[in-house]
Amino acid sequence: RPKLTTTIWEDEQTLCYQVDARGICVARRQDNDMINGTKLLNVVGMSRGKRDGIIKNEKGRVVVKVGAMHLKGVWITFQRAKTLAAQFKISELLYPLFVDDPSIFL
Repeated sequence: RPKLTTTIWEDEQTLCYQVDARGICVARRQDNDMINGTKLLNVVGMSRGKRDGIIKNEKGRVVVKVGAMHLKGVWITFQRAKTLAAQFKISELLYPLFVDDPSIFL
């Protein structure tokens, strides 16, 4: 079962929860619960074109181009990330990233 870890994202001054799934680190911000959608969809194993096609239309997305490798990418809202994870059947792989309060798993 995936292990939840944390990292401090200094540039953004927030803690991030992280789960490793299929060798990919998927992070969730503690302050606003946004999730790295790029890494989330990488877990699915889809092509870059398909992934970018899905993610470029996300409302409220935040593009991060600098910083640690696992924090770069397009961050999407918690609800959309949860929906996509369910749609592509990777929710279980990412447990407990989508629970209300992941800190209880630390």
